[in-house]
Amino acid sequence: MTQMAALAPGRSTVTAHPVAPAIGAELRRIDLSQTLDGPQWQSIHDALMAHQVIFVRDQSLSKDDLVRFARRFGEPQPASESSFGKLAGYPEIDVLDYGGGKVPYVTKELWHTDFTGRERPTMGSVLYAVEAPDAGGDTIWVSLIAAYNALSDRMKHYLAGMSAEHRTIKAFGDDIRSNLWTDDAGRKRLQELQRLPPAMHPVVRTHPVTGHKALFINEGYTTRLIGVERAESDAVLGYLFHHLRTPEFQCRWRWRRGDLAVWDNRCTSHYAVADYSERRVMHRITIKGDKPV
Repeated sequence: MTQMAALAPGRSTVTAHPVAPAIGAELRRIDLSQTLDGPQWQSIHDALMAHQVIFVRDQSLSKDDLVRFARRFGEPQPASESSFGKLAGYPEIDVLDYGGGKVPYVTKELWHTDFTGRERPTMGSVLYAVEAPDAGGDTIWVSLIAAYNALSDRMKHYLAGMSAEHRTIKAFGDDIRSNLWTDDAGRKRLQELQRLPPAMHPVVRTHPVTGHKALFINEGYTTRLIGVERAESDAVLGYLFHHLRTPEFQCRWRWRRGDLAVWDNRCTSHYAVADYSERRVMHRITIKGDKPV
């Protein structure tokens, strides 16, 4: 069912059209290159809280437009903290430029929630398609809220109060994203990632705005459950990772040039499909987050 957020008298309405029942909505009738008034911004924020990832088609955004919009969600994380390309003059923007003869950055992708290998994972990300292939290069998101809600009561009881270890190097080991470590700068970056300490996060996270519970583990970063033997941890995590691949918890986005997505990193995981050969250029801004509880 289409959800509509009413704005102040005389203003147009931003409509949120669900992409899938569990997660995702496309926002229409909005130009993000313009300054957003209070009601417009509130409708966008509310749509993100309700749908966990939102999409806007057919935008024409300058780099300044993108930064200004992203800052409405919070303080950007410096692009220097990521392993992707940088953009001169815009320290907030990551550049993901692959295809067109350059192999996609993943050789074997993992479902992941960004930066959970750190004490304070990011709140979310804004991703803008500067150039998109005619086919391929989709992104898939999964609702960690829907995944938690679908667990049995016995599994929910088992996971209650449990913590898990997350390690950045699991998602960035040289067998996962080897294309990032082919030059001296890349190899230096890999060594930096290898030295990062693990982070401990609750397996079930409570969203700080909506209060919804989410299954806060992902195969990209989560290495083990705390307080149980390794064999038990591997078995339970294996089951949970498989559970997160359930199609009913997911939505898939077919990118076009000018598309923009915003996702809530506190309650989603995603998967970048590396099946394209044409050039795909994305500008990404990640927003600083807080410690999961």
